[in-house]
Amino acid sequence: MPSSVKEQSYTLPDSGCKAQVANLGSDLAVIVTHPWGPLGGNMNNNVVLAIVVWFQRLQITTMRFDFSGHQIGKGHRQVQQVKEAANFLLTGAHLDGSTSYSSHQQTASSTTTTSPHKRTKQPPRSILLVGYSYGSIISASASIEIPQCIGVAMISPPLAVRHWLYLFHGNYHLEQARKSGLPLIMILGSRDNFTGEDAFMEVVQSMPTATTTGAVLKDADHFFRGREQDLMDVLGHWILNVFPQCQGDLKKLCQAEFPSFAPPVLNNAGSGESFMGCGAFMPGE
Repeated sequence: MPSSVKEQSYTLPDSGCKAQVANLGSDLAVIVTHPWGPLGGNMNNNVVLAIVVWFQRLQITTMRFDFSGHQIGKGHRQVQQVKEAANFLLTGAHLDGSTSYSSHQQTASSTTTTSPHKRTKQPPRSILLVGYSYGSIISASASIEIPQCIGVAMISPPLAVRHWLYLFHGNYHLEQARKSGLPLIMILGSRDNFTGEDAFMEVVQSMPTATTTGAVLKDADHFFRGREQDLMDVLGHWILNVFPQCQGDLKKLCQAEFPSFAPPVLNNAGSGESFMGCGAFMPGE
């Protein structure tokens, strides 16, 4: 489903990354990162767009951006770009339009319409990082260096090919995520084109057990075409489970306060399956 929220175009001043921001005045902002550029990955990817539209419909401020540079390297530059993106939002640099590189507004879908939602001049105070494919490991690594980060979602992390994709620094980035101790969900399609379930669960089980969720979406591949809504259902389930501020209602996420990170209080009472503690969650089974 398309969003009715328009996005403003910006250039991040240090890296030159091109970004799209939907400012909805929420205390929480979501930053979404994309697949590997040399294979065509960019912020207009179907999964990236599905994520930002989903959060925008919940009245959450979003940012998607294109990594700058060739992205053939250890990934450290891209980690810095995620940090810059977070700082850009947290300092309110998107509120005055001074770094806009385009005078017109673009939307996450060409069929969107103008939103009646009133923008505010209040910058977000918390950041949720959602990375897809290449961007998932980058975002997870950056999370430890963003004090305002409240959690990380890694969608289709390319774990089986991480050694060459990040020039043998993939394990370093995973260790950064491991040390952050933040709420983390790792989602894989059971038919992922690059990483098998065994390799996926091996890494999931190496992460902090109290704060890590491993989710496997049955019959989905790496690209989630036609399964975007199923993917967002898994993400929504995780948000409700780890953030009691929502009080069981995703619509309250935009008003929730996250004063500081603390290990989540898990409540699986009445559920027939555990969603946390490194167990594989398979929707529909």
